[in-house]
Amino acid sequence: MMRFKHYTIAVHDLGSAVQNYKNLFGMDALNEPQHNDIGNFDSVSMGYEGKTVLQLIQSSSEDTPVARLMRDRVNEFNPHGEGVYLLAFEADDPEELAHNIESHGGRITRIPGSTNFFVHPTSSNFGFMEIFPTPK
Repeated sequence: MMRFKHYTIAVHDLGSAVQNYKNLFGMDALNEPQHNDIGNFDSVSMGYEGKTVLQLIQSSSEDTPVARLMRDRVNEFNPHGEGVYLLAFEADDPEELAHNIESHGGRITRIPGSTNFFVHPTSSNFGFMEIFPTPK
């Protein structure tokens, strides 16, 4: 079984986005900006009472998947291409879920040294997903 964990929004200015979510929604920044070497982006988790509701990410270069997706989304209403990037879920048995996805023709990407994995957007109606183990 999967349960919703949080969602990730790609932004063009991390500091400005953090301030926006604080001002408009009363959220707290739950950490200082952190760099993710795998995706080459910086992120801040936002939420209430120490619980993450969403993660804001800003690409660290122009050649990352985040930057490419944002470029593809640019239009007159969204001049920076910002928006939902990823949906995160928890699974009681991530290995069983990964096997089920693959056995039905789905694509996943495992993270070396980690128990979480990504579901390729072509396998989930173009919703990019990350699956985490449910905390014990």
